[in-house]
Amino acid sequence: MNPFVILILIILFFGAIALLVFLLRKFVPGIKEKDGVIDEETAVHEELQRVLEPIEDEETQIEMAKFHEEANKKDE
Repeated sequence: MNPFVILILIILFFGAIALLVFLLRKFVPGIKEKDGVIDEETAVHEELQRVLEPIEDEETQIEMAKFHEEANKKDE
């Protein structure tokens, strides 16, 4: 077979898959994307809450408090 024919068949095959996915997402209710728009500040806050863990060790909490005090003194 001609390589160009094979290339065209591959492109048509993937184009048909893309068209099928587009039509399914458009007409099947369970596949539709959520349209909720979240502002950047809320997204950052949720991501930080997901990633960061609370400090449970008392010694570490004391060290962090000292660090924050020193940082506040330097800012002034």
